[in-house]
Amino acid sequence: MKKTFLVSAILLLGCSTGLFAQADMKELIGMVKTNLVASKKNLINYEWQETTTTFYKGEQKSVKQKRCYYSVDGKLTKVEVGGGTQEKAKGGIKGKKIENKKEEMADFMEKAMAKVHTYLPPDAAKLQQLYGGGKTTVQVLEPGKQFKLNCPDYNVKGDMLSLSLNSASQKLMMMDVSTYISKPEEKVLFNVTYNDLPDGTQYAGNTTIDAPSEQLKIVIVNSGFKKSSAN
Repeated sequence: MKKTFLVSAILLLGCSTGLFAQADMKELIGMVKTNLVASKKNLINYEWQETTTTFYKGEQKSVKQKRCYYSVDGKLTKVEVGGGTQEKAKGGIKGKKIENKKEEMADFMEKAMAKVHTYLPPDAAKLQQLYGGGKTTVQVLEPGKQFKLNCPDYNVKGDMLSLSLNSASQKLMMMDVSTYISKPEEKVLFNVTYNDLPDGTQYAGNTTIDAPSEQLKIVIVNSGFKKSSAN
């Protein structure tokens, strides 16, 4: 028998006005999952440019651009293209220290990316389990249309996964993750804003990965989508 799970939320307006809204969380997650699966399939027909900008202590350190496309075997391929910038290497002891720091930062961000991918895609069954345990809450962004699911302790104690959903268009608008590598002080913040192509295909438009403890920040922008000539 199909079960229906209702998530209820109260949005307080002013001091005395309350708005009660209900949303079927299982249905919301299901429709977003279906849309993302369809979009991933459609993206095979496109190519685009990925621009990755790295910041350290608030200063821009490098910009890398890659042409992205799916090969005939369905594998996502990224080829670095011109137009990027990177700090020039310095010589001597200072230069060696800088290179060592770059290696440390690259290692940390690799671990951060691996951690982030444990949240992608969100597991509907896990979200339902959290809701059943009374942990998941729903914030109404726009009555009857837009909701934000807040899911604490999604992967590890103290983390938070938030999904902003549009029930009218049946699409995921934004995903936020607050987590850590191995210790709470190794915090990693992750945000993805989803955009639409003319045919309705969704893609990650802007992605930000922030590691405050390392004073590192990476911003990834996907743009220039067009039909691919690679397949």
